[in-house]
Amino acid sequence: MVQGVLLLVVVAIVVARVRTLAFVSNIDLPALRRAVRDLIEAEDWDRAHAVLQAAAPSWAARCALALVDPELEEGERVAELEERLMDAKAASTDWMQALRASATIASALGFIGAALQIHWVFNGDHGLAALQAGRIENEGLAKALLSIAIGISTSSLALGSWTLFRKAAHERVAECRRLVASIESVIGDIE
Repeated sequence: MVQGVLLLVVVAIVVARVRTLAFVSNIDLPALRRAVRDLIEAEDWDRAHAVLQAAAPSWAARCALALVDPELEEGERVAELEERLMDAKAASTDWMQALRASATIASALGFIGAALQIHWVFNGDHGLAALQAGRIENEGLAKALLSIAIGISTSSLALGSWTLFRKAAHERVAECRRLVASIESVIGDIE
């Protein structure tokens, strides 16, 4: 029961991280960078702002939006940019520690469940089932193996996902920095 709940939690976290890293925060960065740079070079600040606003669900666009937001004063832009970069970095690591902890807990639960099943074989009240030779041992061994299999598979899912998501999260944060640096260089050339 507990192993099933943990498996469902891990699957829910994995689905949420895939959605965030592959769809919400992801964008075709070269195309966005090229479009925004061209608009800023043409000094069309309103359209550059509109393009970044439309792409704002992505972390990179949200970070770069601080550089062209007409509502921000010049002194506020750097502080807002830093805050948005920190938000992107924090969002990239959401639930990552939970995945790592789930990997450890899942394998431990698998072995604890196996130990409980083996204990049941030798010390449990088996009733009439004990009359059939080998039935209790077979049931206990099957349940112990199932418990270990569920624990190891949940642990593997959590740890494997954590490894993949860590790389994707670092890439999304790097995209934020690349887009911001590109826009800052264009703005510096204009000024």
